[in-house]
Amino acid sequence: MLKQSLKSCQSGCNESSKSNTETRERRIVPQGQESQVAFHAHLSNNVQNLGIHQAIHFDKVLLNEGNGYSVHAGEFVAPVSGLYVFAWTILSGDRTCMKYDVVKNSAVLAYYISDAADHDDWAVSSGTAVTRMNSGDRVWIRVSDMLFCSHIVYGAGFGTSSFAGYLLH
Repeated sequence: MLKQSLKSCQSGCNESSKSNTETRERRIVPQGQESQVAFHAHLSNNVQNLGIHQAIHFDKVLLNEGNGYSVHAGEFVAPVSGLYVFAWTILSGDRTCMKYDVVKNSAVLAYYISDAADHDDWAVSSGTAVTRMNSGDRVWIRVSDMLFCSHIVYGAGFGTSSFAGYLLH
C-alpha cells in the first residue's frame, strides 16, 4: 500500500487528486453551521470609573458569527460546546494602569496588568487563552482589584482595547 501511495505521488499528486480531497474532508475543523462561531469587539471610547469585578463592555462589534458576544453583558456565551480560543489587548494611557481578569464562568483563566502608572507613555498587555467550553459557558474580562491602579481602559487615542474569540474544534 505504501509503495502504491508513493507511486501515485511520484506520478503527480495535486490538489484535485482523490487522496487530497479525502484528506481535506477529514480535517479537524468541523464543517457546517456550528463551526461558524467567532467574535471580535473593541472599545470605541475610553472607559472610566470601573468597579471591582465589573465587566468591560467592548461596545464596537466587528464580527459576531453565532451571536455569542453580548455588548450589553460584555461577555461571550458559547452557543455550542467545543474548544475555544480567546485573545485580548488592553491599553492604559499616561500614568494609569489596569489590572484585569479573564474569567470563564466563575473561574479566573488569566490575570494581567497593563501598567503605565509611573511614566508618561502608553502600556499594552495582550494575551491568549485556549479552553474547552460547554454550550452556555461564559467568558468575559473584568476589573481585578483596585490596588494602585486608576482602572481606565483606553479605547480611543493611540489604539484600542479589544476582545476576540472563536471556536477551534
